[in-house]
Amino acid sequence: MAGRENFQQQLQAIKDQLLGMGTRVSEVLNETHVAFREADLIKMESIIQDDHFINELEHQLNDSVTLLITKQQPVATDLRKLIVTLKISSDLERVGDLAVDMAKAARRLDDSTLTEIKDKMLKMFHLAEQMIEESLKAYDDSDAMLAQRIASLDDHVDRMYGEIIKELFEMNSGEVGVNQITQLAFIGRYIERIADYATNITEWVIYELNGKHFDLN
Repeated sequence: MAGRENFQQQLQAIKDQLLGMGTRVSEVLNETHVAFREADLIKMESIIQDDHFINELEHQLNDSVTLLITKQQPVATDLRKLIVTLKISSDLERVGDLAVDMAKAARRLDDSTLTEIKDKMLKMFHLAEQMIEESLKAYDDSDAMLAQRIASLDDHVDRMYGEIIKELFEMNSGEVGVNQITQLAFIGRYIERIADYATNITEWVIYELNGKHFDLN
């Protein structure tokens, strides 16, 4: 009984480790949002340079999971929890990479580039951030209903992204500049992908709870 209790404590420690990684990713997304909104080149550079911290958190988590599997050889539900931890940590690491990609693209924008489009992107980005935060809450609370509601928001992000891309391609590139349009299109795509990864996380939450794969995207 004591061994089982110790194992459950180690499982909880790994879950807390993943939630800590999620908190860091959410912080980076917020920093990216602010840097993009304010055209803050210094903050963008900081986001790019600090990318390795999230990578290191994923490596540490992988090591913790691998060690626990090796020592305890968990089965069934417990093994599924550990697999989900690895999957979510991988998704979070990719979200961190997308924040870096956003910062790199945003560095190439002029301060006055397409303010109206930029405002629409910021609204889309806010929704994607919300999806990441709420998906982690669904994981923390083992809440399948919340997970499904979050996944439904992906349709809103996709629709916003489609409208933005349509506007960008209808613009006169001679007046705006092909490079500026291109960078904004890239940023829109990165935001859309962040929302996709939030949906991935909700799918893993549901898999952890019932052992079945559902495509919510």
